Amino acid sequence: MEGYKKCPYCGEEIPESATKCMYCTAWLNEPQAATQPQPRPVQPQPQPINVQSQPVRQKNGPGTAGLVLSILGLVLCWVPIANVILWFLGFLFSFIGMFKRPKGKAIAGLVISIVSLVVLIVLFSVLGNALLESDAMDELFNYY
Repeated sequence: MEGYKKCPYCGEEIPESATKCMYCTAWLNEPQAATQPQPRPVQPQPQPINVQSQPVRQKNGPGTAGLVLSILGLVLCWVPIANVILWFLGFLFSFIGMFKRPKGKAIAGLVISIVSLVVLIVLFSVLGNALLESDAMDELFNYY
């Protein structure tokens, strides 16, 4: 039966016949081992993680809403009341969005609102002209 001794470096119990400590891996049979403690391996310090923060993307809610409403107003130009409402709201939200950053969608919404306004004016003038001419033609036919 073998006895145990304490390691001079880490203090753990190891067999007496051991030449190397199984805990701290220090050599026990070297002559300088008893006089100089073997340095423990240096564990690297954890480095702080350098997280490069991505720039926060700014959002322009009113500008986006103005763009969407302007496009809907342009697409639904054949529905008279919906066109006017969508045009007005698209123009309003795009105008509000011009005072926030980024302005790209707000500018696009404003331009599409202006195009939609031109389409609206042309459409109402053509329809109005057609209605006036049809009434005038009815009066002419009723007169004779």
